[in-house]
Amino acid sequence: MSSQKSAGAPQRGEGEGILARVDAAGRRSLSHPIGVVAAVLLALIMLPVAVWLDLHQLSNESLTRQARDLNGMISEIRGYYSSNVVRRVLDNGGNATLAHNYEEIEGGIPIPATLSIELGEVIGKRAEGITYRFVSDETFKGRVPHVLDPFENQALAALRSDGRPDSSVTEVGGSLLNRQVRMAVPIVMGTTCVACHNSHPDSPRSDWKVGDVRGIQSIT
Repeated sequence: MSSQKSAGAPQRGEGEGILARVDAAGRRSLSHPIGVVAAVLLALIMLPVAVWLDLHQLSNESLTRQARDLNGMISEIRGYYSSNVVRRVLDNGGNATLAHNYEEIEGGIPIPATLSIELGEVIGKRAEGITYRFVSDETFKGRVPHVLDPFENQALAALRSDGRPDSSVTEVGGSLLNRQVRMAVPIVMGTTCVACHNSHPDSPRSDWKVGDVRGIQSIT
């Protein structure tokens, strides 16, 4: 039999040394119980903080994504209506009448802004936890002026300054269990919008240009 020990096997002295070090560490811990208790308490306190921060981030991301998706959906609806209803009727010389007060006119159909405002009322009644607003600081004559809150005023100014149709302004608030995300996107004047607004007798302005920011679309 060979008297040589395997090269990979731990030596007896080494094993005893490890046990000794573990025993010494344990004795030191027992000699300072306050430090051990403090470390355990700190770990217990930091755990829910870490969980809260993680949930906070996930909540913000989820609500922001939902607001962005809903804003995109409403913008698509408004764009479709403008291109496939309003423009086609105008180009075809149809008998339909476009008006913001379409309900008072026989054969009247709503302009895109009116559709968006009424759509906001429908969403507010049917969608729990969601508020949609389609507002401007320059409303048509005869229409009740929109009252913009501080967030909407700041968002409108920022979006007009930015000038990009794909820009947005977001505000996050509330508590962990009651988070609130507000997102505003610009209402950009297109060719059909400019033609209507610059020729309508009730329009507050007649110098709109394609690309101007008319107002904001806001989702809470």
